[in-house]
Amino acid sequence: MKPARPAASHRNPATARIPRVPSANEFARRVAVVTGGSEGLGADLVRALVALGADVFFCASTRAKGQALATDLGRRAHFIQTDLSDPAAAQLFVEQAAGFRGRIDFLVNNAAIDPRIEFARATVEDFDRLIAVNLRPVFVVAQAALPALLAGTGRAIVNLITTNYMVGDTPFTLYNASKSGILGFTRSLARELGPRGIRVNAVSPGWIMTERQLREHVTARDRVALLAAQSLKFPLTEEHVTPLTLFLLSRSAGGIAGQNIVVDGGRVMQ
Repeated sequence: MKPARPAASHRNPATARIPRVPSANEFARRVAVVTGGSEGLGADLVRALVALGADVFFCASTRAKGQALATDLGRRAHFIQTDLSDPAAAQLFVEQAAGFRGRIDFLVNNAAIDPRIEFARATVEDFDRLIAVNLRPVFVVAQAALPALLAGTGRAIVNLITTNYMVGDTPFTLYNASKSGILGFTRSLARELGPRGIRVNAVSPGWIMTERQLREHVTARDRVALLAAQSLKFPLTEEHVTPLTLFLLSRSAGGIAGQNIVVDGGRVMQ
């Protein structure tokens, strides 16, 4: 007589279904929405999602780079030129994505601008512009996407923030105000949507050496100072952020909600 198998009643059925590592299959044929996806962090994520078989709808305020990326990636990359500071345009972008298959599985709010503005010279118009581009669209896009997310299977939102507000980098007072608001939004939305099966998390990158940052802002002195502040003594690129974002979207992160995870080489430790 064969010995009886030990009872498996101690296993949580929900936990038992969570993959030990993210599977590429869960992104295949899914619909992902990425704001600000024409360059930098957003473009790297768009490339990764398309490579995993997802249909990715991404937007940017200007056409050239977004259209070039979509052409390069092929039929699964869907670029829509959108001014997210216009709520009606932001909602239309989401509606177009949702109409593709009647659902949205993943949403990544990444779009942002990061002007260097000294506080003493800042205007109300500067402040309003940063709120309109960096903070308000996170609300508008997430709310517009909610019915389609509920119809999807991925049911995950990731909001991109920054570590700037954690260390008080200057001259970023207005920028930090607009981006840090996303953290409160993320945590409260995670609490509100969690019972409906939608996970909401955030990623806060440090100073990532994107092509635009290197072209427009980074000096040799900046590199030395940044590496001195980091625990890891090498510059970070988009490839250091994308894997974490994919993990948070995946079922392997099925128990994670309302969290803000830092990717900055160990400069900020929470």
